[in-house]
Amino acid sequence: MDLRAPPSLTALTSPPTPHSHLNRAQHALRTASTAETGTSNDLGDRQLAADVVADEAVLKALRSSGAVETASSEEQPHDIALGGFGYSVAFDPLDGSSVIPAGWAVGSIFGVWPGSQLVGRPGSDQVAAAYALYGPRTLLVVAGGLGGSSPVCQEFTLGEGGAWALARDGIAIGDGVRTFAPANLRAAAENEAYGGLVRRWLEERYTLRYSGALVPDLHHVITRGGGVFCNPTSAGAKPKLRLLYEVAPLAYVTVAAGGAATDEAGPALDKVIAEHGAKGPVCLGGKAEVEACQEAMRSSVV
Repeated sequence: MDLRAPPSLTALTSPPTPHSHLNRAQHALRTASTAETGTSNDLGDRQLAADVVADEAVLKALRSSGAVETASSEEQPHDIALGGFGYSVAFDPLDGSSVIPAGWAVGSIFGVWPGSQLVGRPGSDQVAAAYALYGPRTLLVVAGGLGGSSPVCQEFTLGEGGAWALARDGIAIGDGVRTFAPANLRAAAENEAYGGLVRRWLEERYTLRYSGALVPDLHHVITRGGGVFCNPTSAGAKPKLRLLYEVAPLAYVTVAAGGAATDEAGPALDKVIAEHGAKGPVCLGGKAEVEACQEAMRSSVV
């Protein structure tokens, strides 16, 4: 039994880890080839050179922190021992890489769990989560304290010389924002509840805000303080989002900011992640908007 107290989360969330290494990921986006490498990760996803460079940069940062026992990434979907102590981190080093050739914004996603285990536990076990957004600006949104009395969600902006500055504190997601991001829209052809939901959004003159990349689509909800990202599924349009690397961390951020996150069965953070490559649907956003999506989510095929 290891009786050492785990290190403070500041070992993971203060420069130089992971913040300064996000600079390297950002640089990779601007300079690495957007051509496919000719290889696929263990989950069968085709890799870009930028995927590989970003993955290496994040792993180097986590290893140097001394606070990470185990890491796992969507590019290397297995447990990687990093020799640290305190936490385990699951991450998607470059979410949305398929839209990079079009020059659209993409991001990185991080979930932090206590101890050495990632698989076999629910997203609610996380102690922090974060995402980086690489677009006209480079941003980092960090959330923590969920399950306590004062969860926090903060946004940092990358400035000159690689310095990070707090841009927004106390980020809050509420209701009354009429924007929607209808992901996996092909499912609406078979998932009748999803098809009806899309028609309602259009009939009620909601504003469409969807890029095809998960991080910027959620960040629009964060920026506006409401709205919804909805990703139901159907028999012919199966889930694509990975529970460990995408769904659980972004659900944590959303809920910490006062929003809601659900899947086909209920709160997304309650689902136990059975394996590294497990997939599922998710709906993220303001509580009222997410509630309005429940029939479509319950009709999803997993």
